[in-house]
Amino acid sequence: LMNICSVIVNTKPENAPKVKAILDKIDNIDVFGGVEEGRIIITIEDNGEKALSDQMAGLNDIEGVIDAVMVYHQEADDTTMEEEVV
Repeated sequence: LMNICSVIVNTKPENAPKVKAILDKIDNIDVFGGVEEGRIIITIEDNGEKALSDQMAGLNDIEGVIDAVMVYHQEADDTTMEEEVV
């Protein structure tokens, strides 16, 4: 099974580029936008090393992050993850 969640990482707009650069270096995180507004949209995929809750908590430790809020979570097998979401 694979876990994936979407998260909004809130930061001041002036801190967002630095926060994005840190997020870009984390293997199981993908950044999708919102940098200009300071509401960085990311996904986190379960990497088997840390629970998603621990990874989410770690986002709050990044300098410049105000908070991180999960907006979606899915647990699925490989077949389900390959299906198109409509």
